[in-house]
Amino acid sequence: MNRKRWLALFLFLALVALGVVGLGRLTGEKTPAKPWREASLYGQGEKVLLLELRGSIPRGKDLEAFLSQVRQAREDPGIKAAVLLVESPGGSVTETEAIHRALKALDQEKPLVAVFGRVAASGGYYVATAAREILTPPTALTGSIGVISVIPEVEGLLEKLGIRVEVLKEGALKDMASGLRPLSPEEKRVLQTYMREAYELFLTRVAEGRRLPLERVRSLADGRIYSGKQAVALGLADGEGYLEEAAQRAAALAGLESFRLVRYTRPQGLWESLLGEAPWAGAQGEGPLGLWEKARLRLEYRYLGGGWW
Repeated sequence: MNRKRWLALFLFLALVALGVVGLGRLTGEKTPAKPWREASLYGQGEKVLLLELRGSIPRGKDLEAFLSQVRQAREDPGIKAAVLLVESPGGSVTETEAIHRALKALDQEKPLVAVFGRVAASGGYYVATAAREILTPPTALTGSIGVISVIPEVEGLLEKLGIRVEVLKEGALKDMASGLRPLSPEEKRVLQTYMREAYELFLTRVAEGRRLPLERVRSLADGRIYSGKQAVALGLADGEGYLEEAAQRAAALAGLESFRLVRYTRPQGLWESLLGEAPWAGAQGEGPLGLWEKARLRLEYRYLGGGWW
């Protein structure tokens, strides 16, 4: 059989396989999503799970994936404790709180110890306060307790590009924070009230998680950054340490004499096996439309030194 016939046969069989899978999904019973698989990192004994939060606080499908790992850890009787590795400058207020709540629920059932990487600031620190204990390298960057919103104004750019935008509205403040015009004093007051609520929630989470008086937390929460060593001295962390020490501490809190550190990996389906992972659908294009997309109001627990865009 020549090369062209082999290629045609391969394509035919691949199409048949995809068709069978698709037909099965349409006609068969719905099955639950595949659980995360475990991969051992080191050690022997009972399992301690490593959860990793890297980069900006996840949104969309990435958030769903992280929360599903936390949920599986809660439901799996084989997981005795967990370690949360945080390497994040923070991110969106709503998603940060969702992660904190999920981690807090996990810690109420199984010991959770957080450990910082190089940066665990603002929202990165926020989620860590859900853990029973926090360890940090002495040189880590943390703190930045506060709320921020950056609203790029694209009015001048659109004018230079010859793009004119007409806004029709009912309600004087309906188009505030659109980026198409500067904020009025009244609009700034409205947004500041919104931000104040998010700020007070941040203070409450730190006070609860670190068992500190609220006013003590308020005195530390002017947005400044702290080193890991400073965070320990101020009561924002429990001690200095790295991932290995955090895993040992989580195992000790669970009463384990020996432990095996594991992480979750995503099982691949037929489509991923054949074609690889699909490109991230959330990326925004460049040019004026991409800039306009970035101009949306975003209330964030984020350390800007850790990157915005």
